[in-house]
Amino acid sequence: MADDQEAAEAAIAGVLETRRIAWNSGDFETYRKLLTEDADVVSATGRKSAGRDALIALSAEQKRQPSYEDATITATEIRAIRLVRSDVALVDATYRMTGVRIPADSETRPVEGSILFVMLAQDGAWRIASIRALPPS
Repeated sequence: MADDQEAAEAAIAGVLETRRIAWNSGDFETYRKLLTEDADVVSATGRKSAGRDALIALSAEQKRQPSYEDATITATEIRAIRLVRSDVALVDATYRMTGVRIPADSETRPVEGSILFVMLAQDGAWRIASIRALPPS
Protein backbone atom coordinates (compact mmCIF):
# COMPACT_ATOMS: atom_id res chain seq x y z
CA MET A 1 0.00 0.00 0.00
CA ALA A 2 2.86 2.39 0.81
CA ASP A 3 4.33 1.68 -2.63
CA ASP A 4 0.99 2.60 -4.25
CA GLN A 5 0.91 5.88 -2.29
CA GLU A 6 4.51 6.68 -3.26
CA ALA A 7 3.85 5.88 -6.92
CA ALA A 8 0.72 8.06 -6.95
CA GLU A 9 2.55 10.93 -5.25
CA ALA A 10 5.42 10.77 -7.75
CA ALA A 11 3.04 10.67 -10.72
CA ILE A 12 0.98 13.58 -9.35
CA ALA A 13 4.12 15.64 -8.71
CA GLY A 14 5.14 14.97 -12.32
CA VAL A 15 1.79 16.21 -13.63
CA LEU A 16 2.03 19.41 -11.60
CA GLU A 17 5.59 20.03 -12.78
CA THR A 18 4.53 19.48 -16.39
CA ARG A 19 1.66 21.95 -15.83
CA ARG A 20 4.11 24.55 -14.46
CA ILE A 21 6.44 24.19 -17.44
CA ALA A 22 3.57 24.20 -19.97
CA TRP A 23 1.99 27.35 -18.50
CA ASN A 24 5.33 29.16 -18.43
CA SER A 25 6.06 28.35 -22.07
CA GLY A 26 2.51 28.96 -23.28
CA ASP A 27 2.26 25.31 -24.35
CA PHE A 28 -1.45 25.07 -23.77
CA GLU A 29 -1.79 21.86 -25.82
CA THR A 30 0.41 20.05 -23.30
CA TYR A 31 -1.48 21.71 -20.43
CA ARG A 32 -4.77 20.60 -22.01
CA LYS A 33 -3.64 16.95 -21.99
CA LEU A 34 -3.15 17.14 -18.20
CA LEU A 35 -6.83 17.95 -17.59
CA THR A 36 -9.96 15.86 -17.34
CA GLU A 37 -12.60 16.73 -19.92
CA ASP A 38 -14.80 18.36 -17.25
CA ALA A 39 -11.95 20.11 -15.38
CA ASP A 40 -12.76 23.40 -13.70
CA VAL A 41 -10.87 26.24 -12.11
CA VAL A 42 -11.24 29.20 -9.83
CA SER A 43 -8.06 31.15 -10.56
CA ALA A 44 -6.15 33.33 -8.15
CA THR A 45 -7.75 36.30 -9.92
CA GLY A 46 -11.21 34.97 -8.98
CA ARG A 47 -12.16 34.03 -12.53
CA LYS A 48 -13.91 30.73 -13.11
CA SER A 49 -14.23 28.31 -15.98
CA ALA A 50 -15.63 24.83 -16.41
CA GLY A 51 -14.60 22.30 -19.04
CA ARG A 52 -11.13 21.55 -20.38
CA ASP A 53 -11.37 23.90 -23.36
CA ALA A 54 -12.75 26.77 -21.27
CA LEU A 55 -10.02 26.29 -18.66
CA ILE A 56 -7.33 26.41 -21.33
CA ALA A 57 -8.91 29.48 -22.94
CA LEU A 58 -8.98 31.27 -19.58
CA SER A 59 -5.37 30.30 -18.82
CA ALA A 60 -4.18 31.54 -22.22
CA GLU A 61 -6.13 34.77 -21.85
CA GLN A 62 -4.76 35.43 -18.37
CA LYS A 63 -1.21 34.68 -19.52
CA ARG A 64 -1.62 37.48 -22.10
CA GLN A 65 -2.81 40.02 -19.51
CA PRO A 66 -0.36 42.76 -18.46
CA SER A 67 -0.36 41.43 -14.88
CA TYR A 68 0.91 38.00 -16.00
CA GLU A 69 2.55 38.43 -19.42
CA ASP A 70 6.03 38.47 -17.81
CA ALA A 71 5.11 36.00 -15.07
CA THR A 72 6.81 32.68 -14.49
CA ILE A 73 5.62 29.99 -12.10
CA THR A 74 8.88 29.21 -10.35
CA ALA A 75 7.49 26.45 -8.12
CA THR A 76 4.44 24.42 -7.25
CA GLU A 77 5.34 23.00 -3.84
CA ILE A 78 3.22 20.12 -2.65
CA ARG A 79 2.42 20.31 1.06
CA ALA A 80 0.24 17.21 1.25
CA ILE A 81 -1.40 14.62 -0.96
CA ARG A 82 -4.41 12.75 0.36
CA LEU A 83 -5.59 9.75 -1.62
CA VAL A 84 -9.33 9.81 -1.05
CA ARG A 85 -9.59 6.65 -3.15
CA SER A 86 -7.03 4.88 -5.26
CA ASP A 87 -8.10 7.07 -8.22
CA VAL A 88 -8.88 10.39 -6.46
CA ALA A 89 -6.38 12.66 -4.76
CA LEU A 90 -6.53 16.05 -3.05
CA VAL A 91 -3.30 17.98 -3.45
CA ASP A 92 -2.62 20.89 -1.10
CA ALA A 93 0.16 23.04 -2.56
CA THR A 94 1.63 26.51 -2.83
CA TYR A 95 2.62 28.36 -5.97
CA ARG A 96 5.41 30.88 -6.38
CA MET A 97 5.65 33.26 -9.32
CA THR A 98 8.03 35.96 -10.43
CA GLY A 99 7.37 38.78 -12.88
CA VAL A 100 3.82 39.49 -11.69
CA ARG A 101 2.42 43.02 -12.00
CA ILE A 102 -0.41 43.70 -9.54
CA PRO A 103 -1.70 46.24 -10.33
CA ALA A 104 -0.96 45.84 -14.04
CA ASP A 105 0.93 49.16 -14.33
CA SER A 106 3.26 48.43 -11.40
CA GLU A 107 6.78 47.00 -11.30
CA THR A 108 7.10 43.23 -11.44
CA ARG A 109 7.28 41.38 -8.16
CA PRO A 110 7.30 37.83 -6.82
CA VAL A 111 4.09 36.42 -5.34
CA GLU A 112 2.98 33.22 -3.70
CA GLY A 113 -0.27 31.69 -2.61
CA SER A 114 -2.11 28.49 -1.84
CA ILE A 115 -3.56 26.19 -4.49
CA LEU A 116 -5.65 23.03 -4.23
CA PHE A 117 -5.85 20.42 -6.96
CA VAL A 118 -8.32 17.58 -7.27
CA MET A 119 -6.66 14.83 -9.29
CA LEU A 120 -8.24 11.80 -10.95
CA ALA A 121 -6.53 8.71 -12.28
CA GLN A 122 -7.96 8.05 -15.74
CA ASP A 123 -6.73 5.62 -18.37
CA GLY A 124 -3.54 4.92 -16.42
CA ALA A 125 -2.57 8.58 -15.88
CA TRP A 126 -3.26 11.20 -13.24
CA ARG A 127 -5.14 14.26 -14.52
CA ILE A 128 -6.22 17.54 -13.00
CA ALA A 129 -9.99 17.63 -12.40
CA SER A 130 -10.21 20.87 -10.43
CA ILE A 131 -8.00 23.80 -9.39
CA ARG A 132 -8.71 26.31 -6.62
CA ALA A 133 -6.06 29.03 -6.29
CA LEU A 134 -6.12 31.70 -3.63
CA PRO A 135 -4.96 35.23 -4.48
CA PRO A 136 -1.27 35.91 -3.83
CA SER A 137 -0.38 36.73 -0.24
